[in-house]
Order: sequence, then structure tokens, then C-alpha cells
Amino acid sequence: MGDLAANSSVYGPQTNAYVLKHLDVVEVVINNPELEDHTFHFHGHNVQVIETGPYGNSSTENREPVAHKVSGPWPMWRDTIQVHGFEYIRVRFRADNPGVWFLHCHLAWHEYNGVAVVFVEAPDVLQKQQSVPEKMVEMCKRQGIPTQGNGAGNQEFDLSGLPPAVYPSS
Repeated sequence: MGDLAANSSVYGPQTNAYVLKHLDVVEVVINNPELEDHTFHFHGHNVQVIETGPYGNSSTENREPVAHKVSGPWPMWRDTIQVHGFEYIRVRFRADNPGVWFLHCHLAWHEYNGVAVVFVEAPDVLQKQQSVPEKMVEMCKRQGIPTQGNGAGNQEFDLSGLPPAVYPSS
């Protein structure tokens, strides 16, 4: 992919990809506008839980979180966190692990409905440090799976042939 690997569009709309620069400090706010608790799992990182609080009234237009509890000088580290109903949680991590990492709700039907995100972390560093083993390349070729190109196996921003996205039913 070369330099295009830093552009989230090449991964296709189904991935919900965010490209992170190497060694950036990343903060993620997860809002839970529902009564039900949600357990989220981070692949590739342990995160610092730095703030939690009430999400607000689900009937309001203003959905900005209001600070409730800020962690002390030594925030806890976790790879799995629970976001309680009508609350938010703010987490922080350093993008120091080049790779493609998944953050998702542990409720399977929520994943199916898109309650997940992909972090493409330091793709420039990843391309220099890692290569796909030849056995894996051969396995993909035998199955007709592209081993080069963007999310659809094409060049640049041509996403034709990409499988259809799964969207929540309304």
C-alpha cells in the first residue's frame, strides 16, 4: 500500500478504520446511551481508564459527557472495560504497537451491528517491520483472496468488488 496505508479510505467503509501515527497518545471516549451495560475489549493494547461519568439523558440532543470521576495519578490499566448504562468512559493508550487492532463490544449481536472499530496503527512502521509469511500468501492465492492492494484487493481507492457491508436494521 505504501503511503496510501495512512489513508483510512483504502480499508473500505466496512472496517470503520482509524489510522494512528506511531507513538501518538490516543484517547477514546466510549458513550453508552442505553440502559444495558456494555463490555468492550481492546486488542493489541492495555488502556488507562482516565475518566468515567454520566452520559446524560437519552432524550437530549446534547450528548457530551459530563466529568464524573477522574482517575488519580496512577490510572488502572485494562484490556477489557465495562461501560455502564447511560455512562461514558475515557481511555488512553500510546500507539506503540504497530498493527491492525480491533476494539469491540463483547455482545456478539452488537458487533454484528457495528459496535466496533479498527485501529490501523503506524502502518508506515508496520510495512517496514513485518512481512506476510509465504505460506500465508500461498494459502490466500489458493482461495482466490487478493494479497496486495486495498481492502478490496484493488489499487488506490477502487473499492469495487468489496463485499457488502452489514448495516444495522432500522
